[in-house]
Amino acid sequence: MNQEVVIQGQYQLSGTLSLPDNQKEKHPLIVMVHGSGDLDRDENTKRLKINAFKEISDVVVKLGFATLRYDKRGVGSSEGDFYQTGLYDLINDGVAAVRFGKNHPSIDEGKVIILGHSEGSIIAPAIFEKEPVQGMILLAGSAEPLADTTKWQREEMKRDMRTLKGFEGWILRVLKVDQKIDKMNEKLMNKVKNSTEDVVKYQGKKINAKWDREHQTYNVAELLPMVTCPVLVITGSKDVQVKPEQVYDIARLVSGESQALIVKDLTHMLRKTEKEHRFSVILKDYKDQVKQPLDKELIEILSDWLLRWNK
Repeated sequence: MNQEVVIQGQYQLSGTLSLPDNQKEKHPLIVMVHGSGDLDRDENTKRLKINAFKEISDVVVKLGFATLRYDKRGVGSSEGDFYQTGLYDLINDGVAAVRFGKNHPSIDEGKVIILGHSEGSIIAPAIFEKEPVQGMILLAGSAEPLADTTKWQREEMKRDMRTLKGFEGWILRVLKVDQKIDKMNEKLMNKVKNSTEDVVKYQGKKINAKWDREHQTYNVAELLPMVTCPVLVITGSKDVQVKPEQVYDIARLVSGESQALIVKDLTHMLRKTEKEHRFSVILKDYKDQVKQPLDKELIEILSDWLLRWNK
């Protein structure tokens, strides 16, 4: 059963509380925290419909879990402005969602899990610090500052360009596009750092400067040791947006019992691909990946862990 709900934080956030059919008892709850971008409660944007949270919710509700997912500020039916939303605003919204869930009459406040995907995995430990929960699932996360991850992404992108075969690769090298990537990033970062505005314009596009500046002072590795609950950490071997091997760093850093897995051929979209493991190839394949349901192996791992957790 799905209920439309409003989470009261600095702004009203619209969301969906999905409950198992058995209404005679209180249910364990999974609060879902999005990746970066203007994502709605299902993890969809106009450009890319990931739909991960909707699909996960449909599975776990059948296992007896309630789920809470919400539209980000300025997205879907939620109030606020997405471009003016900072990292700490996102953390506070996650805290508000967890508190809303704990106070709901259908929820067992002593059985709450935060599930974070991508940036949501970076945010989850900060939510835990303010509002402790009893479990955490981190999908496609990092154990380092965002700036370190984006620097690695640029290096992977440049390596891809330098080794790309055929006419396309030749053009990229002739135009020295790999060198231009660093120059463009440096110009953008200087503009962000030298601004006190929430939003700046760069090449005609809105840039969330507040969000970027706050990430520059945030290191999830400093918060992970404060996580004392059981943690499941999963990343795919073909994830080109985070470093897959960092699942083991995350598991080592948390204080609670942890399980870390790298799922073969899984990407950041939580689907598998047989495409070549190259930065540009995997990113280009996203639009086809999201047409498929979430990976079956991933769903099985999540389900098994949840059932053990809820014993």
